[in-house]
Amino acid sequence: MAEKKIQENPLPEEQPAENADKPKDTAPIPVVDKTSTAVPLPAVPPSGVAPRLSIPMFTKTSPNDLYRRLLPAMLFVLTFVTVMTMLLIYMDTVALGAQKFRANMSRDYELASIAQGSAALVAFVQQLHLAPPHAALAPAPPPAASPQVLLMDSLYGEIYNGTFVEFVPCGGRSATSSYLEAARQWRGVLVRAAARDFLALRGRARALHACLSPAPHPREVAWPGAAAFRARVLCLPLLTVLLAADAPAAQYVLLGGRNALPALTHLPYDDPRVHLQVIEVQFNNDTIRNETTNFLMSKNYTVAGTFESSVMYALKDDL
Repeated sequence: MAEKKIQENPLPEEQPAENADKPKDTAPIPVVDKTSTAVPLPAVPPSGVAPRLSIPMFTKTSPNDLYRRLLPAMLFVLTFVTVMTMLLIYMDTVALGAQKFRANMSRDYELASIAQGSAALVAFVQQLHLAPPHAALAPAPPPAASPQVLLMDSLYGEIYNGTFVEFVPCGGRSATSSYLEAARQWRGVLVRAAARDFLALRGRARALHACLSPAPHPREVAWPGAAAFRARVLCLPLLTVLLAADAPAAQYVLLGGRNALPALTHLPYDDPRVHLQVIEVQFNNDTIRNETTNFLMSKNYTVAGTFESSVMYALKDDL
């Protein structure tokens, strides 16, 4: 019986060794195509480790090659610093020059070493500053005779070919000099300190750009204009202008401005060349009017007539 049971339950057959060693879930091995180019995948650093940066251009470059690469940058920096330094020096120089220019333009200079009757000063004014009239311009028609002309006619009669000097700070020419020059062929000079008025008169008359000096020597001052710019003006003594205009014995002299009285005080009345027949002075102050009258009366002048803004004085010897 026992033998029969053993036959009914046979033992399992042993598997081959190949099947026992072979893994059950092994993936199929890919076939590599030798004709295609394999692209290596980037290495992924393990988690938790930061990537490390390196500069292979500098670390793997020789010193000579490194200097050659840095030379253009160094030259650029050196050039930039040089240019900026020169620019700063130039700006400082220009600013200093502008400061000196403004100081010179606002400062008065007393040319005390030059006398008012100096021959060199008179020649300088005649040749460089006294502008003759333009010959191509037609003469203006004579205006009506002014009250000053009528007063002189009553004192001396009608005078032809006389000489006048009109020395006022600004404004157009007076009706008196216009009439005498156009109707009676007088010659003379018009002096203005304002540049705009001088340019308006230049060409049509003998004009001079200058101001009246209160001293017996020339001065150089800043004359205010219409804008912020202050022009330089040469202030001349009255005697210098009379000599430069060949009119030390002028029959008519018109003065104006605050320097009229100081200029008259420095005029050498004892000089035989100086003989001013009529002097008209413009005033805007009664005190200066009285002081001028008293001074001229002490120099053998008398009050010939009084007008709205001026007084005419006549030399007693010629009356």
